[in-house]
Amino acid sequence: MKKYIIIFLITFLIIITSITKNSTRELENIIFNTEEKIKILVGKKEMVMLQNNYLSSPQRLFELKKKFFGKDLEVLELKKFKYFYNNEKKQVE
Repeated sequence: MKKYIIIFLITFLIIITSITKNSTRELENIIFNTEEKIKILVGKKEMVMLQNNYLSSPQRLFELKKKFFGKDLEVLELKKFKYFYNNEKKQVE
């Protein structure tokens, strides 16, 4: 009787251990995949931030203005803006 209890106990422990290992492997795979996705998103975020900082710097904006528009752009005064209300033309004074 004692031998049966020991054999049953050993078998039970082996089964519990294999179930625990399988669960742990699945969790490790999920964690690994999530970490990889986070790394990819962080890389994309850094690239977007670099592009934003590079393109939106004042010096870069002036360079792009000269390159693409030359002297086509003019500075407008606020008084020259016209607002339209109900299809009527009105000048702000």
